[in-house]
Amino acid sequence: MALITVPERNLRQRSNTLHEMFIPLREGDSRVAVRYARSGPGGAIRLVATDEKTGGSIRTEESFRTSIQGLRCRYYESWRASAGDTFTLERAYFTLLAILPAAHKYDELLCIHTDPADTDDLKQGPHLHISCAPDPMRHCHFPLAFGFLEVVLRDCDTLTRAMQRAIRVVARDVLPRYNNR
Repeated sequence: MALITVPERNLRQRSNTLHEMFIPLREGDSRVAVRYARSGPGGAIRLVATDEKTGGSIRTEESFRTSIQGLRCRYYESWRASAGDTFTLERAYFTLLAILPAAHKYDELLCIHTDPADTDDLKQGPHLHISCAPDPMRHCHFPLAFGFLEVVLRDCDTLTRAMQRAIRVVARDVLPRYNNR
């Protein structure tokens, strides 16, 4: 199992990379803000994408607008402290959400995430969950890098590109199907 490990300075610079990842989901050149929070000295780091930088506590429930009214996305990365000033990726989660205005909440439609430190090879690389499907289907893992996992998990850049490709599929095929619904 390959671990994705980077120096802290690289995590602070990920906002531009993550902004580019979400361009296909957004209208025009509107930027996604990436919040960076460290839980105490030597603690874990969380990167969370949101519509704009806000103060206060960082939560994984924060989300950002898409080009389709009624759909939002949620994205976060969780990094744990490792040796020296390096951090290891525990998970990166992207979720497509449908807004339920009457209930003042979001409904998960699908989730693409990666858990590189997991021992299950179905979960290590980017994989898809159909969140809106009934049990037990919603808990199934559909790996998007099966057969070339060692390539995708080579380093942070290759894993980011694999996540970006999966998100482009959502932007190209899923979002348009929700337009004018």
